[in-house]
Amino acid sequence: MSSSRLERMREAVGSLYDRNRQRGTAEWCDREYDFVCPSMGTYPFQWFWDSCFHAVALSHLDPERARAEVRSLLANAQPDGFVAHVTFWQRERYEDMLATYSIAYRTPYLSDCIQPPVLAEAVQAAARGEGGAAFLADVLPAARRYFDWLDRVRDPDRDGLIAILQPDESGLDHAPKYDAYLGISVLAPEQFTAAWERVAGPYAEVGRDPARMFGLDLFVVEDVLVNTIYAENERVLADLLDGAGDPRGADEMRRRARRTATALVDKCYDREAGLFFDLAGAEEEMLRTNSISSLMPLVLPELPGPLAASLIAHLEDPREYAAPFPVPSVAMSAPSFSAGPVGKLVWRGPAWMNTNWYLCRGLRRHGRADLAAAIEDRSARLVEEHGFREYYDPLTGAGAGAHDFSWTGIVVDMLARREGEA
Repeated sequence: MSSSRLERMREAVGSLYDRNRQRGTAEWCDREYDFVCPSMGTYPFQWFWDSCFHAVALSHLDPERARAEVRSLLANAQPDGFVAHVTFWQRERYEDMLATYSIAYRTPYLSDCIQPPVLAEAVQAAARGEGGAAFLADVLPAARRYFDWLDRVRDPDRDGLIAILQPDESGLDHAPKYDAYLGISVLAPEQFTAAWERVAGPYAEVGRDPARMFGLDLFVVEDVLVNTIYAENERVLADLLDGAGDPRGADEMRRRARRTATALVDKCYDREAGLFFDLAGAEEEMLRTNSISSLMPLVLPELPGPLAASLIAHLEDPREYAAPFPVPSVAMSAPSFSAGPVGKLVWRGPAWMNTNWYLCRGLRRHGRADLAAAIEDRSARLVEEHGFREYYDPLTGAGAGAHDFSWTGIVVDMLARREGEA
């Protein structure tokens, strides 16, 4: 991989992020905002995990913009530590678009949902370089409060695994691993809307109080992808707290990270399948769909060698994940796999850049830099040949979903890591 390829990608991502940049002052909270939206044509607001990926990419382009991204994300953090998965900074401009969303609101301008907690990684990336210490002093307390909120509110059984209360909180909205649990029998938008209403309606009746939502046991999932990212970010936050002179806070966060990683192995690993599966409901029933989530614990540095080897074997299997343009979001051998779009339903087979980013990190941690490099090269090729799309057909490479999709720009971090820049 040549440095010229990285430079071309840096320029392309910079141009994309200029196009999708949103700046202004929101009258509803009297705060300035400066962030990159996922896609101007589809997602003009600030989404939580998208914004975290944008901050990582921006750290290679403009550290001050990376910091503005994180500050905008945390600007409306709630006193209890909660951070919304969507901030509707300029809501009034897009009321027609909002009518097409299925979102639970905490306020008219903030959603009442979470997304995978990539926040510590975003803070770490944005803090690199000159001015990073002042930035950390500004945002680290809010980041810590957020992870404390997740631990306190979203882990009621105290096993170290946080739970999501509706499918979109995983970021994998229509993933087939939830189909049976939700009662989905036909891939029709109205079925997913009805499933959403079966969950969201009763939640509204209990005032969306977390304890009462858990008590309803309508959709409670200890999601493997979410918890892998949670463990990784607990670990990163520990490093940040150490650097900020808070060894006690760092020790506590490392303890939590170990607890989460241990729970994933002890409770979510199916030894017969050699894969990890989500746990659903009060009975913690395994959702045994072979999907990208099943591979995500490869990211964990403490994952036992035999388990890492098993996940890598699945990743290299041409019947499952070794597609021409890896990595499909559902195993190609699964009955629910679809290489291309299924209407507007997402995460049912196409490859996504953010999961490739995580899996490459895991492969390098577990001694497979060769396979990581192959996935990184194919990922870059997808962008070079098909542009910044929301997701890609793993068989043909064709892009689909939203155009000018910003988190796909995380590929610049993948290439920079290859160059030893990060």
